[in-house]
Amino acid sequence: MEYRIQSGETVVTVSDLGAELISVKTGNEERLWQNPTGEWGGHAPLLFPVAGRCGVTVNGTSYPIGMHGVARKAVFALTEKTETSVTLALRSNESTRAVYPFEFVFSVTYSIDENKLSIAYEVENPSEQTTYYAGGSHESYALKTDVDGYEIEFETTESLTRLLHNNNGKLTGETLFLGEMQTMPLDKEGLSNGDTYVFEDIRSRSVVLKERGGKAIARVSFPDYPNLLFWHADGAHYICIEPWLNLPDTEGKETVEFAQKKGVRALAPKAKARLVHTIEYL
Repeated sequence: MEYRIQSGETVVTVSDLGAELISVKTGNEERLWQNPTGEWGGHAPLLFPVAGRCGVTVNGTSYPIGMHGVARKAVFALTEKTETSVTLALRSNESTRAVYPFEFVFSVTYSIDENKLSIAYEVENPSEQTTYYAGGSHESYALKTDVDGYEIEFETTESLTRLLHNNNGKLTGETLFLGEMQTMPLDKEGLSNGDTYVFEDIRSRSVVLKERGGKAIARVSFPDYPNLLFWHADGAHYICIEPWLNLPDTEGKETVEFAQKKGVRALAPKAKARLVHTIEYL
């Protein structure tokens, strides 16, 4: 099922499958990737309770959780809807427990105010035991040309050190220093063959996607997330800007206890936590 919300000329459509954004239109312009040439079928998957290749080992037992967790392939239930907002929720069940042995209610609320979209994740622990979780977001931004025609402007000057990964999406332990900069040109070659720009502990709390030396496309603010990733598929006219809590596993360290991994958060019994990021379409 699909749900539509609207504010002014901004119209947002959300699917109950993965609670995923499937369309964001400002005026008549589509702002999400729609896969016209078949490179990638996603739009903006939710990453929970892990982002990327991040194993879940609890008390020495490793669980077969897939890349990006359980939320993106699950059907969410509608819990609230207004003209400008919609909330959908996923509750832990037999299928989730098989790969992630914690109780949870994971809700996402999309709300819009003119051209500003707020995305709020709420994690609730309904159990009497501590729940551990991580995750992140994966929104796409439709481009008119290859990524080489665009750049990312950080809120502040960054010392950008890229964490390198292998073909399985796991970190190798190697890094590549890109330099001290506030504006980073997007590089088609550097983003080819599934390579992702992975940046840990970014100082900036927002970035602006821009045409090189020109028009601003969107401002992404992520006050609750320490890490930032950039990804696209070869030949496709989009870029994904992804705030994450956790990082991918480092090769050979997959079975570190989940609770000990950097970016994994503890949620006390009966407690709730909220994570918010916003996208302002310019």
